Amino acid sequence: MQPMRMVIAFVGITTSAAAEDVSGGLSVDQYWIGMQTATNQIVPRRTLLLNGGGIGQILPPHDALNSDHEGTVADGNGSVDQSILNAVNLLIASEAVITSVDQTMLGDQIARNVVSGLTPDTLTNTNQIGENIANIVIADQVDAVRQSFGPGANQIVENLVSNPSASLNGIVQTGRNTANVVLANVSIGSGEQLFPSDTVQRVDNLTHLDYGTALPNGIEQHGTNIGNVLMADDVRNVARVFNGSQIVRNTVTTQNGHTPDRVNQSGLNIANFVSAKRVEGLMQVSNGNQTVKNHLQGATLADMSSALSEYTHSSTNIVNLLDIQNTDRPQSDTTVRAAQTANQTQTVQTRLGTHSQVGNAATINR
Repeated sequence: MQPMRMVIAFVGITTSAAAEDVSGGLSVDQYWIGMQTATNQIVPRRTLLLNGGGIGQILPPHDALNSDHEGTVADGNGSVDQSILNAVNLLIASEAVITSVDQTMLGDQIARNVVSGLTPDTLTNTNQIGENIANIVIADQVDAVRQSFGPGANQIVENLVSNPSASLNGIVQTGRNTANVVLANVSIGSGEQLFPSDTVQRVDNLTHLDYGTALPNGIEQHGTNIGNVLMADDVRNVARVFNGSQIVRNTVTTQNGHTPDRVNQSGLNIANFVSAKRVEGLMQVSNGNQTVKNHLQGATLADMSSALSEYTHSSTNIVNLLDIQNTDRPQSDTTVRAAQTANQTQTVQTRLGTHSQVGNAATINR
């Protein structure tokens, strides 16, 4: 939680320079173009830099913020923890009324964690976390909002563990990408959320094992992509277009069937999600694609059958989901008016597991 607190504190300082009081509320424009690249790289006989990362700021049009941090660590004892957070265009004003907010993100966010070729006898666990966040609004009330992730924007998380030591107990790899989110206590009045066709959210978790790695605690690989989310009591007159790509790829490669004791792989893609008590004038259109690939490479079905219960693979792709919450108002005031259109490709590639594909769905709790 420490990186998120740092981001919120930073945004609290920088937002005031771009905010204007309008009729008792705030009007904010945030425009970002550039690159945030953070790399944690661990290889033998080098020096250490962990938690390298960039925090985005509000910039006028045509300016750019570039963040590039890279480091390596020597062979050592105990566990290896790598964590990266990239964040741009955040407006945190939980008790304020936002008259209007316009957020545009046109750059790249890349979080890369690498562990390769470590050989210490007492190494225990490796934990890699990469996260990218863009275009987030948290307020009491939002009268008008426009959020655009792109054109040409990318959020990429890459976690790699290659040829770890034989004494390593377990590996955990986690990647999360989040863009275009509005959370309001009361209402979201009007606006649009856009994911153009050339935008990408991608998580790649890769573990490459040599012959001697037993991993009694197993391997955990988890990827999540979230785009175009609205949550408020009231949501009115909002158009949302998702034409981008959300991709999660979890891969474990083994040598000649030498499989680890346990593998758990999961992928979650969510695009165009609304949770509210009252919805009117909502339009959701999706022409993009969502893909989850969970793969154990180099192992035959015979290799897997010896420990079948220890291999868990799951995936969920959700597009155009409307969640209507219970309301304390009279039933006559709870009409839902929404249109949802999906020409979306949803793909799962795996040998085993539990999988869900959801498109153009509404859940109503009354």
